[in-house]
Amino acid sequence: MAASPQVEFAELETLRLPEDRSTCCVVTLDSRKRIKELDGLRGIAILLVLLCHSTFELHPSSKILSGLASVGQLTWSGVDLFLVLSGFLIGGILLDARHSPRYFRTFYVRRAFRILPPYAGIVCLFLFRFMRPSAGPLGEFSPNHIPWFAYFTFTQNLWMAGLGSFGAGTMAATWSLAVEEQFYLTVPWIVRRITERRLAIFLIGLIATVPVVRTVLYLFVRTGSFADYVLMPCRADALGMGVLIALIVRDPKWFGVTLANRSGLKKTALVLLLALAMFTPRGSEFSGVMVTVGYSCLAFFYGSLLLMALTGASPLLTRLLRNQVLMHLGTLAYFTYLFHLLFMEAARRVLVVGVAHSSDLIRFAGGWLGIGLTLICAAFSWRYFESPLLRKAHSYKY
Repeated sequence: MAASPQVEFAELETLRLPEDRSTCCVVTLDSRKRIKELDGLRGIAILLVLLCHSTFELHPSSKILSGLASVGQLTWSGVDLFLVLSGFLIGGILLDARHSPRYFRTFYVRRAFRILPPYAGIVCLFLFRFMRPSAGPLGEFSPNHIPWFAYFTFTQNLWMAGLGSFGAGTMAATWSLAVEEQFYLTVPWIVRRITERRLAIFLIGLIATVPVVRTVLYLFVRTGSFADYVLMPCRADALGMGVLIALIVRDPKWFGVTLANRSGLKKTALVLLLALAMFTPRGSEFSGVMVTVGYSCLAFFYGSLLLMALTGASPLLTRLLRNQVLMHLGTLAYFTYLFHLLFMEAARRVLVVGVAHSSDLIRFAGGWLGIGLTLICAAFSWRYFESPLLRKAHSYKY
């Protein structure tokens, strides 16, 4: 089950990079501008998640269809791209505001405005199902052994790790929001209290250490592979990679070195992609090779893509990421991520009425029907609900 964590999808404070990136090695900041490529990367991340849940998680009986489905085995990694983006955006915001007297207050108020309202919506819908005499039209999508209060305290990932299960399927994706919230409780204090040089050393050490932690859990804990997937410390290498990149692009010297080695970024990304292509057929996201070294390879791969986008290393990638449809999809990603499993399952259950059993075709059609409904609701939510809240959030200044 892939998922994607909440990222600051509409953060107005971001980097303004020089239009000519071939010679300039100084990064400037402009809170009025956005990097369009980041919206495109978010669009790719949520598209990977949607493809995974609607198509590539199906297990068709046909050998031909199974072979085609195997091509998309890595689509679950959309979550890893979200984690790197989250580390980059949140880390950058904190670095820029680290000396502000309103550092903590403004950061947490803005996060609350962005995260909590849509999240409260999905949690209330979920809990309402359990207050009814029956489960309703969704039936028992999957058993839930996670206590209700875990969803209010963003600790559901801790229960999932212990149980080795996502619990209720419609709430499965919320593990990554728990990871994000736990990240928010730790990284602001670290960024505030140590120098940038020490922060860079800390992040490099963190990225190197996390695979060891995951390996220990995998070898010695019964639900270790599942814990590796859903626990924040086990995903800290991807988050840390994003924060490290935020540091790099704010340092003229290191960003200049990065600009001078853009061809190396492309080669690195290609090598990592080939390595991942070899890892993936050996198992799912919970396989030994993925939880030990695979997640780190994904962090480096998506970190390379992020740096390529920031430096303009690949004109083809830049054109792709500036595609209007992909950018718009990135804008709607948070609501889409939270609600798509609910809409997909509802659509599948509607289509299966009167049919003896749920076929692969019904699950495929229902999945994409649910995605279509999700995107319609996401566009409505963005225009009339989320955007006004974000404007209110930005009335709180650093």
